Amino acid sequence: MTDTVDTDFKLAMRRLATTIAIITGGTGDDWTGMAATAVTSVTADPPTILVAVNRNASISPVLSADRRFCVNLLAERHADLVGVFSGKKKGLARFEDGGWVASANGLPVLPDAVASLECQTTLTLEVATHTLFIGEVLSVCNHPTIDPLIWVDGGFASARALA
Repeated sequence: MTDTVDTDFKLAMRRLATTIAIITGGTGDDWTGMAATAVTSVTADPPTILVAVNRNASISPVLSADRRFCVNLLAERHADLVGVFSGKKKGLARFEDGGWVASANGLPVLPDAVASLECQTTLTLEVATHTLFIGEVLSVCNHPTIDPLIWVDGGFASARALA
């Protein structure tokens, strides 16, 4: 890849507006999590989503070993959690903010997230520096308020319905 394509690609991806999620895994004293924007649905039948995780991220070995994860789609009220789960805090200290609870499966869930989706990993794929975790959705919790926290051009934005 040329330097121009690399630079242009990064600029193009800054224009791809997406909901910020916190990906969580582990159980008990081994909870782990990270902020992410590389999350997408794959199929509706069966309900399946994909998350891309850098293999250097602390959550990567946990997701690989446990083969379960939760995708918590953030709301505008969760803007402060992005920094917490992007390195401001480490380990279990990340879960001191936000009122996290254990799901029936023991996974960390943000109770007032726009949506939380618990998944069982069905496939992993190594791509350059990242692992793609493809997971079948086992349970979903949708919040009645839809106010997603959007990431675009290196900053926060909000989504509003067009009139």
